[in-house]
Amino acid sequence: MPAPEALAFDMYGTLVDPVGIGKQLEKYLPAQAQRLAEVWRQKQLEYTFRLAAMEGYEDFEQVTRKALDYALAAVGRELPSEQRDELIARYNDLERFPDVEPGLERLKEAGYTMIVFSNGAPHMLEALMDAAELRPYFQGFVSVDEVKTYKPSPKTYRHAARRLGRPASEVMLVSSNPFDDIGAQAAGMQAAWVDRSGGLFDTLGSPPEIVVKTLTELAYALE
Repeated sequence: MPAPEALAFDMYGTLVDPVGIGKQLEKYLPAQAQRLAEVWRQKQLEYTFRLAAMEGYEDFEQVTRKALDYALAAVGRELPSEQRDELIARYNDLERFPDVEPGLERLKEAGYTMIVFSNGAPHMLEALMDAAELRPYFQGFVSVDEVKTYKPSPKTYRHAARRLGRPASEVMLVSSNPFDDIGAQAAGMQAAWVDRSGGLFDTLGSPPEIVVKTLTELAYALE
């Protein structure tokens, strides 16, 4: 595998930890928090996949709101609008994983060009880059909003490569989401799977050559 010229990092679940959302749910609906969080995330992804398949588009905040409404209905509960707004706002203020700083520091020292490449809407990513103190490590971010479709559409990965000014084969996607890694490889990118959950890789495709638990491990693997 040729050495990547640039690294494109997924945001949610790879750089920042959505667990803060779960803590907020426990505050409002302790008995249903776990089930609600699972359905919310499942529907959030499902809606992005459906929109991409239908060649439709709504930005990630709107998709996330609609997925929350579905999840609340699924557990038979309601929340006032101000509490729903607070839950959505948490997506702009998530904590980064502990390995992110040392891992990114090492990769930056190695001279890689690095961007964040995310389903997140631009205003969400702007806020999160500041809240998680990610700006020092990245040349910026690329949102799928720029092509009005969602991962794993090949359009998104090719657009990210164009924004980097490189062929897709010289870009490595770094993601904790197997569907994202599979999508990147299908579009001609390299990929690295950050297996944060110790889970199974999707059987729709094969795991990439690089599988790590942390970004620090990734830095060593690329060396």
